[in-house]
Amino acid sequence: MVRVKQSATSRGFTLVELLVVIAIIGVLVGLLLPAIQAAREAARRNSCSNNLKQMGLAVQTHHDVKKTYPTGRNRTDQQAVSWSFLLLPFMEADSVFRSFIPTQRVDEMVNAPAMRNPIETFACPSRRVAAADRDFDNNDAPPAADKRGVAALGDYAVCAGTNYMMGMLNSTSGRDDGVQFDTRPEPASSGAIYSFSKISAREVTDGLSNTIVIGDKNKPSQLELYEQGDTAFLAGDTPHTIFAETRHGLAGSSADDDRVKFGSEHPGIVQFVFLDGHVKALQTSIEATVLNMLGAIGDDGLIPGDAL
Repeated sequence: MVRVKQSATSRGFTLVELLVVIAIIGVLVGLLLPAIQAAREAARRNSCSNNLKQMGLAVQTHHDVKKTYPTGRNRTDQQAVSWSFLLLPFMEADSVFRSFIPTQRVDEMVNAPAMRNPIETFACPSRRVAAADRDFDNNDAPPAADKRGVAALGDYAVCAGTNYMMGMLNSTSGRDDGVQFDTRPEPASSGAIYSFSKISAREVTDGLSNTIVIGDKNKPSQLELYEQGDTAFLAGDTPHTIFAETRHGLAGSSADDDRVKFGSEHPGIVQFVFLDGHVKALQTSIEATVLNMLGAIGDDGLIPGDAL
């Protein structure tokens, strides 16, 4: 008998088949990547909303204990602290608050435990992580080398009203005189927290649920640090770092170089916490007149139902 030996030959992928598979994988990745990015941004946005919620609750607790909302800042020099620092005892950071020595400058090493500790709640996760890498202000002069890139950062601002220098403007000249001028609120234009403010809930005649208090702060990408309004956040000597105003509307993106607008890294929206503690996202296209009404404590304005 003659045996016929059969040999099986293995067949691999051709170059064309490999290219087709690679192309299909590329298409699938292209379709899935935007969905993944959107899911990640949704998670970051929720985390930012939670930050604002915590700050809003701290503002309410401060009012319950002190009978007023925290002042925007207590001084205008290098010993000043901001509203964010005054909220620390009500945000489970009392040890940081108590470490501050008010008789010393905020940028001195003796105050490092109070001013150079990153506070996670003050960092928007869509922008960056909490860090102590900002400069201290030096009376509008460049800081010393050992006071650069060491201060705690912050991505939020309180609403001072139509003008971020509320409480510091001379009503006659309209200029910042560099000293406390008038702490009495101007209900039609002032927010609940501004320089030297001592506002109580009974003075918010527009209603707590209709008045914004803290929101995402614009950070112009083409400016740097001091000019950007991105310096020491717990200190109170740089007003354009800790306050924002409403008169020019919201920043549509970081390409807007207005450093005292509210703005965010969340596409198309800016998130705010209101005095009653609820958090809401406002469209960046909102009219400045409506934003003014939301920021003022008592302008008696009627907010259109479709404006929000």
